[in-house]
Order: sequence, then structure tokens, then C-alpha cells
Amino acid sequence: MTTVHVRIFYPADPMGVVPGGIDTFLRGLIKWAPPDLEFSLVGMTTDPQARPAGRWTQCRLGERNFKFFPVVTVGNAGGRSRVPLSVRFSLGTWWHRAALYSGFDVFDFHRPEPSLLFMSDQRPKNAYFHNDPSTIESTHSDNLWKRLPAVYKTIERLAFESFASAWCVRESGVQTLRERFPLQAKNIRFIPTWVDADVFNCVDDDARQVLRQRASQAYQLDEQSQWIVTVGRLDIQKDPMLMLAAFARLRAQGRPVAWLVVGDGVLRADLMRDVATVGLTAFVHFVGLRPPAEIADLLRAADVYALSSAYEGMPMALLEALGCGLPAAVTDVGEVRRVVLPGVNGAIANSRSEDALAVALADVLDHANQWRGAPTQAAVEAYQPGKVLIQAYANYRALGEAYAHVRMGVQARPAVDLPARQRSLVVGVPIDVLDPAAVSARLMSWASAQESRTVCFCNVHSVVAARFDERHRMALLSADLAAPDGAPVAWTLRKKSNPTQQRVDGPGTMWRLCGEAQAHGVKIGLYGSSEQTLATLSTKLHAAFPKLEIAYAHSPPFRDLTAAEDVAVCGDISRAGVGLLFVGLGCPKQEYWLATHRGRVPAVMLGVGAAFDFHAGISARAPNWMSDYGLEWLHRLMSNPRRLWRRYLFSNSIFLMMSAWEALCHVARRLQIIPTPDIQKDHDYKP
Repeated sequence: MTTVHVRIFYPADPMGVVPGGIDTFLRGLIKWAPPDLEFSLVGMTTDPQARPAGRWTQCRLGERNFKFFPVVTVGNAGGRSRVPLSVRFSLGTWWHRAALYSGFDVFDFHRPEPSLLFMSDQRPKNAYFHNDPSTIESTHSDNLWKRLPAVYKTIERLAFESFASAWCVRESGVQTLRERFPLQAKNIRFIPTWVDADVFNCVDDDARQVLRQRASQAYQLDEQSQWIVTVGRLDIQKDPMLMLAAFARLRAQGRPVAWLVVGDGVLRADLMRDVATVGLTAFVHFVGLRPPAEIADLLRAADVYALSSAYEGMPMALLEALGCGLPAAVTDVGEVRRVVLPGVNGAIANSRSEDALAVALADVLDHANQWRGAPTQAAVEAYQPGKVLIQAYANYRALGEAYAHVRMGVQARPAVDLPARQRSLVVGVPIDVLDPAAVSARLMSWASAQESRTVCFCNVHSVVAARFDERHRMALLSADLAAPDGAPVAWTLRKKSNPTQQRVDGPGTMWRLCGEAQAHGVKIGLYGSSEQTLATLSTKLHAAFPKLEIAYAHSPPFRDLTAAEDVAVCGDISRAGVGLLFVGLGCPKQEYWLATHRGRVPAVMLGVGAAFDFHAGISARAPNWMSDYGLEWLHRLMSNPRRLWRRYLFSNSIFLMMSAWEALCHVARRLQIIPTPDIQKDHDYKP
């Protein structure tokens, strides 16, 4: 069974007492995950002694273990610091990126900002939006981006370019995102929130009476009065001032009501001041932050759950209250109409005013005993984790299964799995030290036996890309041979391992192997490029090697293949009896294709890049003197500057800087200032 590992990035502390539905969402996502999904969480810590920042900690939710890495410490989870938490979290994630980079298959984001740190990483990215993004510009929004909405939309647009899938807990949010990103519309879906019935459930009347007595003693409550409870952050979005105005109106009507305020936030001090100003201090009880089990007991003991929010997604606290048998009085926000049924298990205010909310509260107070219990539980029956999350878990599998296969294959392989294999690090990527003359013999030996092997040809662009894209790095690590294609890569190996190391380039190796295949009766296959290029290439190869058998040639669509199409391709190659399969999909797509098909295609698969265009005569190769002096990149740049200038500007500059850094590290190792990395354990090597 392939286990897909999902890494969540969000400033949460799932083991702490933190207000907010997103933290509850994340706990459930981890707790209810099936065995073939593993989760790790990059977040914040509210207890640096138990969960220190900058270190992996093993944690447990329900029956599930998971790893937790806080990148920032937060003293007051309900407060707000001068530097926004999202900024601190993003900076902390970048600072600790080396420890967070490897060992997982799918990114999971619950804010778009951190995803920008990993834009160059091609592993699949999933995102959740816990409200309609358009509410950021609402006057009731406490999101700091409301002051810079254009900047937020730019961040959102950049993030969406790399999202493979996105979910929103509000239908209007799904529509907003689909309108903003029509090309990704099919991958943007609605997902409701849920209630954890293990924690939030009903009790009988006797048990409820015990809970009321206990709460009465703990918070000096009149057991004969009616208790209204609110749960959540005290911020502008939740609008506790509206709740206070409605509560004051009920008291003015002579109703014996008390208000239990569960939670904390930036408005707590202001709310306490206003409570004192209107003379209701004796009737409003600030409970503060409480763990889920204690919140459940308070919900069971109370008479009404109230929600006064200005906007919401699908509030989890509301579902938890209904799950505990508590009827609700709510403002008409988000998805509350899915579960609050007026006259059955609660009331919905007909406007966002203190009068309307007071009327809704009075209605529920008058019918609390009638609406309690079965009517509320029935409303949330469909919103159980096992029913809601099945679609999310299926999505993780679909996104990460192919890459997980590669990752687990690399980790399972022995440290040295080829006879006399010697490798050296080139800017942190293990590259094989090879004798060009011996390479063909080894590859032909594998091809004659139709072994499933992969060969990557690594130039400067490839090794630099592997430093920023874990998927590409794992593809190179999984290869049976990673050959030094580019002259600078070969030069680096000369300095480190083999003074006579030459380039082992993809186009040249392909041409030599075609001659060897003709001599030994080995069939070849061509996969990639366009149908026209493949036809021209086949003609050229037959002219040069008349007895060469090209048993397979296929130009795949530019998009990713469906699972059925991919199975068909593997079957066609296998039936054709191909021994050598040349793959020309371009870097890094071809390297990932090789890695995901190792063991599925019974052939030696070689990612030869632009070799198809070169040998077909569509593109001209650089003169020998330019290749000898490591200037082939310049020839290609001059041939297609508009497409390639960014690649070479970035790759060459980074390669030079990294090479200089490696040289300094080499000196430091010789002086025993720093240890020498063990590249035999290359899958543990952190860039």
C-alpha cells in the first residue's frame, strides 16, 4: 500500500487551547484520516516547553500519530501582536525551510501566503479557504489585508497558479474563486465543516443537570436562569458588541438570562468595558479559552447557543452546539441555513440588528426544551467526519500517489544498488562519476534483459532545479544513472572525483545507443515531442541505422495523461518489446515521468531532452568548441531567447553561487570545521 504524506502549513497549535474553527478543522482532518494517509503540521506553539519551536515533536490526536513543527511561539493565542502572525509564520517557515522541505508528497495550505515560499516546488498543492475571499474587503473584516485588497488579490493569483485543487467551506466562496480563476474552476469545490461526535454529543436530563450544577458553582451562575453561550474569537467578524446589545435588550425585558462568553480575542477588553458600562457585569461571564471537552460540557449545560457574526463560512462551533443538543439563535450568515431550521431547532434573525437578534434569542429561549436534543442532532447527522472528509482524503490520494511511489521507492532502495557506483555532489545533487565508454555497455546489458531502469542526463538547469523542486530532486535520486550532461557539471566532477571526467550528454548517448541497438537487435521506442518531429526523427534514424527497429513511437498530449491513458501507454510499450525507450518531454517533466514509470515499463528509459529536435534537424546543436567550453547554453539562448532567458539567467547564476559555496564548504571539511555529508544516504540529504 502506498502511503501518501500530507504536510499542512498553517499557524495552528493542534495540541493547545486556541480559539478558531480552522484549528478545529485541522485537528479533525488529522484525527479522522485513514491509514494510507499520514499528516504532519507546520504551525505555531503555545507551549514551548512541550512543543518547542524549530523542532519536530511527535503528537497524537485520537488514534493518529503525527509530526508537528512549530516555526513561531505565540504567548497569547487570542491576542494580536504588532507583527501579524501570518508574517511571522511565513518568515519562520522560510528560516526553517531545510527541515521542512523533504519527506512528504502533498502541500496543504489554509492561507495562500505561505504557498508563495514553495512556488518552484512542483509537488501537488492543495488549499482550503475557510470563508468567501470577498469578505476580506468587508467593513466588518478584521483581516489586515482589507487595507491592501489589491495586494491580497495578487498573492491569491500567484498562489492559484500552483494549486492543483482548492476547497471552500462556503458556497458563495466557491463561486467567487471560480469567477476569479475560471481556468481552475473544475478544481475548486465546496466542502462543509463537520462535528466530532466523539466529543460533542447529547447527554440525558440527569447528566445535564449535573453539568449545570457544576457550571453554576464554577462561574457563579444562577441555576434557575437561562444560559446563553457563545463560542469563538472575540473579534470584529464575530461582532460580540451586537450580541451584547441584544442581550441587554433581553435583560431590559425582564428575562432572567446569563451570557457565557467562551473564547478570547482582541475585543475582549472592549467588550468587558462595555458590559460594565451597561451594568451587566453580574450577568456576563467570561469563561476564556477552554479545551474541546470542557466546551462540550458548557454547551450541554446551556439553554441557547448564539451566533452574532457579520460573516461566516460554515461555523464549526454552531455544529458542535447542535451536536450537543443545544438549539441556536443566529444571524443569517454563511451556511447556517444548512443546519439551523427555524421553528425546529432554532431561529435565524431576519436582519443584522440588535432587535432582530433579540427576537431570535427570545424565540429560542421560549422553545428551548421543545427544540433541544433530537431536532438539533438530526440537523448535523450528515456532517460527520467520515461522511464529509471522504472526498478530501480521496483528493489527497489522487494528488500524491504517484510522487509517494517515487519517494518511498528512493527511501527503500539500498544505499548503493549498482556495482561500483560512484557519485559526487554537484551543488548538493548526487551525480554519477561515469566512463562514457562503459555507459553504453551497461545500458545495453539492461536493455537486452528488458530491465526497468531510468537514466537522467543532468545539466546546470537540472541540478539547480533539484535544489528548489523536491519532486525533481527525488526523480534524480531514483534514477539508476544520473549522468553529467552539462560541461560545468562534468567540470565539477573533475575537481571532486575524477580528473578525466567527460560529458555524458543525452543526444550523443542516444545516437551511440541507436548504433548499439542495431548491432544487438534491441528494439527502441520514442516517447515525446510532436508527431511531425517523431516522423522526421524516425526517417533520420532509419537513414543512419537501416536495420534499427523502432518498435514504438508516441507523441503524448501536452496535458497530463488520465490514469486509463497512462495504463494504455505502459501496455503498448511492453507489448512492443522495447529495450531502449528515449523520452523527450523536457526537463523536469521527463525526469518525473521516468521516476513514476520505473517498474511499470520493462525498458531502459532515458530522458534525452532536446535530442529529438537535434537529431530530426529541427534545431541546430552548438558547435563543438562551444560545447567544449561549456557554452552550449549560450547557443540555445541565442536560438530561442524569449523562452530561455529566464531559465539561464536564474540557473547559471544560482549554479555559480552554489559552486562557490560548495568550494568554501570543501575547504571547511578538509579543515574538519564541518562534517562531510554521507551521500550514500542521499535521500536524507537536505539541500
